[in-house]
Amino acid sequence: MKIKDYLDKNYDISLIALTYLLDTNKSSVILKSEEELDDKISVKLDDIIARYNKGYPLQYAIGEWEFYGLNFKVDERALIPRFETEIIVDFLVKSSYKKDKILDIGTGSGAIAISLGKNLPASEIVGSDIKDKALSLAQENKERLKAFNVSFIKSNLFEEISEKFDIIISNPPYINQTDYDKLDERLYFEPKSALLASEDGLYFYKRIIKDAKAYLNQGGRLVFEIGYDQKQRICELLNESDFKNIKSMKDYNDFDRFIIAEKG
Repeated sequence: MKIKDYLDKNYDISLIALTYLLDTNKSSVILKSEEELDDKISVKLDDIIARYNKGYPLQYAIGEWEFYGLNFKVDERALIPRFETEIIVDFLVKSSYKKDKILDIGTGSGAIAISLGKNLPASEIVGSDIKDKALSLAQENKERLKAFNVSFIKSNLFEEISEKFDIIISNPPYINQTDYDKLDERLYFEPKSALLASEDGLYFYKRIIKDAKAYLNQGGRLVFEIGYDQKQRICELLNESDFKNIKSMKDYNDFDRFIIAEKG
């Protein structure tokens, strides 16, 4: 079949999938629309479309996804990297903060840790997660992307952490049960433990904030990705634990999405 035959039937899905299968961009796919697809590529594309039509997230159907200019392997072992999270990665890469050592709690696919590592070659990045499956995916991505200054460790939050860091970043589970029950059905293919949190979504923030100062160097920063309605409460928790210079950042939809606080 020609590329245009797929675009005519499933334009958006075929276009995105072909950028990965052909290792190119959308414009190039469109310009080549009269070309015949290689049989192997056609079989793979048919499989992606079939899986998507069964309800799978497109990212899992393709098996890889771009995050901060890097192509990560993605599957049901960990949360799909979100475009919005690139905002905080980009901010940290370009910031003047001291960042010799960075800890990424709940690393999942390793997207944050590896993106920081690839863009901060002089820094040492540690990614931690409690799930063996997530850590196996993160390790595969480390090897795939040759992120030699990144390491991964199994740890329930700080339990196996013994060092101090200049930056601790975390995008923890933060969706409460009410909101979880309203999610798009495709999101239920992602690990529930990476999305759902108790105490109205604040459970992991409370635990991390409680212990983080013991693992931060003086002047170190604690960085969170947060839910759309959690800014006020998390800022209160940070204030109660004597963090200072607390500031928030918005995402592309103008929601408060990130919080940065300095060790007091």
